[in-house]
Amino acid sequence: MSSSHESCAEYYHEDTKYDRKTIHRFRTLDFSSKPAPFKDYQSDNPISLMPFLPFNYIPFTRTPLPEPPPQPPYPWGLSELSQLLFFSYGVTAIIDSPRTEQTFLRAAPSAGGLYPAEIYLVTRDLPFINDGIYHYNGKEHTLATLYEGNFWERVSNYLYGHSSLEDCQVLILLSGYFDRSAWRYGERGYRRILLDTGHLLGNLVMMSRQTGFVPFPLSGFNDQSLNSFLFLEDQKEVVLVALPLVRSQSVSESSLSLPFYPSPVKFPYIPPDNPEIGDLFRDLHRFSSLGSEPPPVLLNRGGSSDGSGPSESRYSGQGEPIPLEPCEMNDFENQIPRILLTRRSARQFSGEPIEFGALSGILSFAYREIDNPESSQPLPVQHCFQPDLFKSYLVVNAVDGLSPGIYRFDPRPNTLTLLKTGHFAEVAYECVLSQDLGRDAAAILFQVGDLESLVAQYGDRVYRTLHMDAGQIGERINLAAVHLGLGASGIGGFYDDEVTDLLGLPESMAILYITTIGAIPG
Repeated sequence: MSSSHESCAEYYHEDTKYDRKTIHRFRTLDFSSKPAPFKDYQSDNPISLMPFLPFNYIPFTRTPLPEPPPQPPYPWGLSELSQLLFFSYGVTAIIDSPRTEQTFLRAAPSAGGLYPAEIYLVTRDLPFINDGIYHYNGKEHTLATLYEGNFWERVSNYLYGHSSLEDCQVLILLSGYFDRSAWRYGERGYRRILLDTGHLLGNLVMMSRQTGFVPFPLSGFNDQSLNSFLFLEDQKEVVLVALPLVRSQSVSESSLSLPFYPSPVKFPYIPPDNPEIGDLFRDLHRFSSLGSEPPPVLLNRGGSSDGSGPSESRYSGQGEPIPLEPCEMNDFENQIPRILLTRRSARQFSGEPIEFGALSGILSFAYREIDNPESSQPLPVQHCFQPDLFKSYLVVNAVDGLSPGIYRFDPRPNTLTLLKTGHFAEVAYECVLSQDLGRDAAAILFQVGDLESLVAQYGDRVYRTLHMDAGQIGERINLAAVHLGLGASGIGGFYDDEVTDLLGLPESMAILYITTIGAIPG
C-alpha cells in the first residue's frame, strides 16, 4: 500500500519493525528511570484477599495465612474473587538479588518482567463488598477502594449496553500502562503491552470457569469516557478491554454474542515531524478509539479464512492436510490453578524431539472454545475478536511423526498442511535475534495478520484485538505445555521481514507473535 493510503496501524507496524540496520535505534536502558511495576493506591482500609487463598501458607514466603473473617451467606464471595485475581495476576514468586531490588514474578508472563497491565473492578449489589470501583494490588493481594457508589448505569453506557452487564455483578477492566514497556522497548512497547494484556486476559478467562463465572471479553467501548471514569491520564494509562463476569447459572441467551465495533478508517496517517518515544503508539491508540456513539456492529466476522488472498504463503502445499492426533490431557483444566502457580517461561530447550500427540494437544487447547459447565453448548468464543482473522504457521524442527518443515495450521478443522520440507532451525534462530529458543525448539508457532486488509474492514482498532488474541493463545500454549512436561516461551522480538521471508509471505504481512515449544533439559 502506498504511503498516501497508509493507516496509522500500518505506519506504526512498519516503523516498529526490527531489522539488522535499525535495531540499534532501541536505546540502552537507564535503570534510574525504570517505572515501578506496581501501581499503589493509598487506601485507608484495603480489602485483604490473602485469607481467602486455598493455602495454609503463602507459597513463596511460607508465611502462615490468617483465618478468613466471617462472610455473609451468599452463593459466592471474596474467596472466588481472591482466587480469580491471584491465579491470574498475583505474585507467585519473589527473586532476591544482592545487587538489585527484589523481582516479583506474577501468574501471567510479561516481556522483560515489566507487567504493564493493571486490573480494576466495578461491583454492584453484593453483600460482601460495597458498590464501587476498586484497584487490584497484585503485590499485596488487596483491593484498594477508589470510590464507592453504584456506577453501573454509567459504565454500561460506556460499554454500549452489552446485555451481559444485566446479568453480572462484577466487571473487570484491564488497562495498559504505557511507560513500563516503552522504557525498555521504545515505540515497539505498544505491541508488548497488547500481548501482555492478552496473556492476562487468557488467565482471567480460564480462571473464570474455575471460580464459577462465564467471562465476556468486550473490545468495544467509549475509550475517553472509560479512561476519565477511572481518572487515568490517557497519555500514560488506558483501558484496553472490559470483562463482565456472569455466574454460570445466570447466563442468558441474549448475552451470548460478543459484538465487535470497528473504528473509523482514516487515511492517510501523517506522523509527527520529530516524534518522541511513545508519540506513534499514542497516536495509534487515539486513532483506534471509539466515542459515545458506537459504529454499526459487525456480525459477519472472520476475514478471509479460506486460505486465499495475499496472506497465503508462496510455498505450495505438499500433500493432504494432516489431522491433529487425539491427546489425553488428564484432567488438565482442573490443574490450571496449580500450573499457573508454578508456570515459568522456558529459558532453554534441550533440542530433543517431542511427540506429535503432545503438540496436537497443545494446539487443540490453545484455539478451542471453552466448555460451559452448565450446558452441553459451548460458551461464546472467549476472544475479544476472532482468532480466524489471523493465520497460524508452524516451523517444525523435531516432532516425532512430522517431517521437519514449514506448515500452515488451520484451527477450525484442526489440521496441519505441509508447505515446505526442510530444516529451518538455524534460520529461525537468526530471525528471533539469535535467541537459542528459536534453534532448539521442537516447534515454533507464528501468528500472522493481513493488516492492510483487516484495517480496511475494521479500522485501526483491529490492531489491538489481533495482538490481545495472539497473547491469549500464547498463554494457553504456555500452560498446556507445562502440563505435558514440556516448555514454552513467547517471543516478541524478531526481525519482522526475515520472518515473513522464512514463511514465504509478503513483507506487508504483520507478524503478531511467536511462541516456541520444546523439551526442557533434565
